[in-house]
Amino acid sequence: MKKAIYISLILIISLISCNQKNEKKILEQEVYYYPERENLNDKTNLSNIFIERLRNYSELLNEIDKIACKDSVPIINYSKENEKYELLPWYECSERMVISCPTFRSRIFIQNDSILTNYKIKHPIDSLELILERHLLNKGKNFNYSDSPDRAGIEIYFDKNTKSNKIENLLINISEKFNQLNQKFSDTLYLKIYFRDRPLRMIPPPPPPKPN
Repeated sequence: MKKAIYISLILIISLISCNQKNEKKILEQEVYYYPERENLNDKTNLSNIFIERLRNYSELLNEIDKIACKDSVPIINYSKENEKYELLPWYECSERMVISCPTFRSRIFIQNDSILTNYKIKHPIDSLELILERHLLNKGKNFNYSDSPDRAGIEIYFDKNTKSNKIENLLINISEKFNQLNQKFSDTLYLKIYFRDRPLRMIPPPPPPKPN
């Protein structure tokens, strides 16, 4: 009987210890806000979307649209072991038929494990850090990238059946690269992301000139 009580006490102490460690781990998570903390502080009627609770990309688009059409503000949550991210995406309610026509140089496009700049130049996904640096810190120098950090944005597209863990992995990768740039440079940078509902079609190169 005493042995059974002793074992039970050991199990209870172990459970309490594990819970305390988990709570401490959650408390120690560093939280990052995008585009910046002030954007979230100024907003009311926030509605959280947790990537890990979604099945695929189609559900993410539907959740963003549903929240936007209720005049609420979608906040996309994703995380890794010691970091948590809260992203306020670009969004519009589909019922309002708002058409945005940004200049292509103010966007980089990520789709099918590739990065497109200025609508036509293709880069591998492992060049993300370099492309982000060029894009966010360009300041009008290179016509293929944004002319100012506050206008620079990223547009992302996945096939509608893409699993949520792949979406989360890309968002974490982008966030990590962005945070590294933020620490490296003194410029004020913003992480602005728009989730596309259709792929970007690349402009085909012009035909070669005809020989004389």
